[in-house]
Amino acid sequence: MHKWYLAHCRPREEDRALHNLNNQNIDAFYPFVEVQKLRRGRKVLRTEALFPGYLFIRVDLEVTSSTTISSTRGIRNLVRFGSHPCEVPAELVYELMCHCDSDELREKLSDLPKCGDRVRISEGPFAGLEAIYQEADGDTRAILLLTLLQKETTASLANTDFIRL
Repeated sequence: MHKWYLAHCRPREEDRALHNLNNQNIDAFYPFVEVQKLRRGRKVLRTEALFPGYLFIRVDLEVTSSTTISSTRGIRNLVRFGSHPCEVPAELVYELMCHCDSDELREKLSDLPKCGDRVRISEGPFAGLEAIYQEADGDTRAILLLTLLQKETTASLANTDFIRL
């Protein structure tokens, strides 16, 4: 009977393992999500794994040997508890498949601040001050709400000049 198991992959070889498992007619699922990140001060869309280094595979271990899976290029071995491979509940895998590309998950994994988030300014004349993120000001800048001399003021700073708390 086909069940879901967890396979540990070699470093940065998840795609290779997924391709080789599909060539062997083994169902495999590699959960990932596209998130916005800051790179060199610019917002970029990146694809990131939810569980780096791990794949979910659906296989009948009575028909396909676990050594066949372990010897697949890109796979290190099956995750085991003692001598038994770790069986993953099918409901969990199907739930991951449904929510893998959700906006809520994408927002949680993004390192970009959202409106109302507290940030600390790390560069420039306001270095060391805390502020509140208001909104993006183009691709490389953001508008922050600062409290200076007990008065709230907005300022436009580069995305590299502050970090989210």
